Amino acid sequence: MKVSLNWLKRYVEIDLPLQAFCDKMTMSGFEVDGVEDLSESMSNVVAAKILKTEKHPDADKLTVCQLDVGSGAPIQIITGADNIFEGAFVPVALHDSRLPDGTHIKRGKLRGLPSDGMMCSGMELGLKEGDYPGAEVHGILILEGEPAPGTDMRELLGLNDVIIDFSILSNRPDCNSVLGLAREAAVVLGKKFCPPVPAYAPKGGDVREHIAVTVEDFELCPRYLGRVVKNLRIGPSPEWMRQCLKSAGVRSINNIVDITNFVMLETGQPMHAFDLNQVAGRQIIVRHAKDGEKMTTLDSKEHTLTPEMLVIADAEKPSCLAGIMGGLESEIEDTTEDLFLECAKFRRDNVRRTARTLGMRTESSARFEKGVDAAGCAFAMDRALQLIEELDAGDIIDGVIDCNGGLPTGRVIETTPEAICALLGVAVPDEAIVDILNRLEIRTTLEGRTLRSVAPTFREDLESRADLAEEVMRIYGYEHVVSTPMEGEVVRGRKLPERVYGDLLKRQLCAHGMREISTYSFISAKAAELLGLTEDDGRRAAVPLINPLGEEYAVMRTQLASSMLTVMATNISRKIPAGRFFELSKRFVPKALPLAEQPDEIPVLALGVYGPDEDFFTLKGVIEQLLGRCGLKAEFARSAEPYLHPGRQAEIRTADGGLLGTLGEVHPLAAERFGIEGRAYLAELEALPLYKALSEQQTIYQPLPRHPASVRDLALLADAGLPAAEMEKAIAGAIPKLLEKIELFDVYQGKQVPDGKKSVAYSITLRAPDRTLTVEECDEAVAKVMKALAAINVTLRQ
Repeated sequence: MKVSLNWLKRYVEIDLPLQAFCDKMTMSGFEVDGVEDLSESMSNVVAAKILKTEKHPDADKLTVCQLDVGSGAPIQIITGADNIFEGAFVPVALHDSRLPDGTHIKRGKLRGLPSDGMMCSGMELGLKEGDYPGAEVHGILILEGEPAPGTDMRELLGLNDVIIDFSILSNRPDCNSVLGLAREAAVVLGKKFCPPVPAYAPKGGDVREHIAVTVEDFELCPRYLGRVVKNLRIGPSPEWMRQCLKSAGVRSINNIVDITNFVMLETGQPMHAFDLNQVAGRQIIVRHAKDGEKMTTLDSKEHTLTPEMLVIADAEKPSCLAGIMGGLESEIEDTTEDLFLECAKFRRDNVRRTARTLGMRTESSARFEKGVDAAGCAFAMDRALQLIEELDAGDIIDGVIDCNGGLPTGRVIETTPEAICALLGVAVPDEAIVDILNRLEIRTTLEGRTLRSVAPTFREDLESRADLAEEVMRIYGYEHVVSTPMEGEVVRGRKLPERVYGDLLKRQLCAHGMREISTYSFISAKAAELLGLTEDDGRRAAVPLINPLGEEYAVMRTQLASSMLTVMATNISRKIPAGRFFELSKRFVPKALPLAEQPDEIPVLALGVYGPDEDFFTLKGVIEQLLGRCGLKAEFARSAEPYLHPGRQAEIRTADGGLLGTLGEVHPLAAERFGIEGRAYLAELEALPLYKALSEQQTIYQPLPRHPASVRDLALLADAGLPAAEMEKAIAGAIPKLLEKIELFDVYQGKQVPDGKKSVAYSITLRAPDRTLTVEECDEAVAKVMKALAAINVTLRQ
């Protein structure tokens, strides 16, 4: 907030150098963003009196003037302006002066005669009509009154001032006002705070004889005050008020409008004045707007309203957007005779939504959005009426209309000085704590060792002892905080086991040429349809988001398959010929819908490959090696995943029968729905069993074998539908002590093989740790193997 230093000095004595004052305010929590010295805008420009005028002998349109500039002998200035006259007081830029636009004025000659400077117009001084009467008149600016010749124009125009831009935090809306900052400055500087004391004399009558007020929703309008002023005498505002408004960047309009703006800036409480004779039915109704209702605001723009918006209406139509801007029809004009003055509190969120919906932003809405004090409405109203009487702008009617749903009371906070000091880490004397809080208008007493504080209603941010401690410390001074070394044990951070095992799996997959992807946990609600999941599939029960980013991110995912397929489809569409991807993330499984508690977050590993060199077995090989790294032996069996090809998919189980996941070729229909051209392969594995296996895994070192191995090749005849895993399981179970390795090296179907059969060839490596196996022992081992295979209808091929 930009504040005039001169305006602040009306309420508190500031006797420090400017930089010292700014530093103290910054250290108390009100950072100074910038400082503008208005006196630097011009130099060597003074008020002067025109003593004599005469025509230039060599130019009909030029006038030679003799002026008193307070320096003794008159000076001569030549001008082409036609609105000057003898006895007029005008601003004069003397020799070696500078104007606000940077123009440098020097002594010179015009048509042979000397000119010792330049008489200035309002525009050349950077003024507008609201800044000084006559500033926008064509010609030289004629000054009001009779200022002493030689008076610095910066003094006459109120430019001997400094504008300080304070950064006001969101929890201190009370300081979006001159009085709020003056109150803080008084505490920081240890000076007396001298706010204005409103006093005025009503002219009799009763406000209720002139208007009636009804508030339909006290939730949105907790308090509404109204007063009536009759027999308005509208005119220009006094110079001091115009200067205050100009310092805040507000244009002066007339005394009535200026008073409402002045009070808003001074107290932080927005006000609004209605032309009483334009209020239909002499009724003010604070109500919700009707759907489709239209209103033209003071900026001449028409707005279509909705029922969520709050308006100030008369008996026929809305006259004001609550807390934002008044209506054009009830505007105060030069012909207005009577006014109704409003001062209210509107709920901040409603004002913010209405302003954003209508695309409006005003000084009033900004303050209501940050919050105003309902209890402060009465002070602001009285201050405005005091100024109306002081400026003789109208006759105040007796009585006030005060509609409210209950006025706020100060929040009571009880603590102890010891608790505050413990929180601060600084020993602040009891007397200092009580004194600081009371100077901040937080009524505080120390009863025994109990500190009882009552926060003022304009300090809604004070809720606990921590807030009181903050108030004490920022005024007591941060220089009292003594630096102390940190104490305690230094604990080295470490990753959680899940992160460690996850990183190990990622490194293993990267070694296979796979790239990690990371996708959103939010997916489209249509993902289940794209995958072709059946209606009773549990993965359709997804947690919906209350406020999704869009349709593509509407639910929490219950599987990673759709995300992996989307990534592969994206890469294929961008002409990437091949890809290997993995993602280690979570799926979210609700215990019940609608959601009553947090869903289960289950870690899942998804793998996806495509390209000319990829097939079912390349992905299967990656999975087998990954499980082997975890110390797990994978077993594969038929599965029925709807988004995988029915003849090219398998479920993955551990040796004890636990289900790990599925893998397979993507079903052609599912691939088409995701936009995948060609064949792609996908797997999903539960990550928790892999973590568990890694946590239980032990590294066992064995010596190199000292005895040779024996290798036997077996050509077997088996049913065409018998999985190779079944045969390998039977072989391993028959000779567990001697078997070192099983290798499948051939599968054949065709001539010389009966229909419904297949030829399968295995290489079996046998070895004993303590001896070289004899031929008889090897034959006996092979016999055991064939006996175990016979149980599943597998024989030696003849």
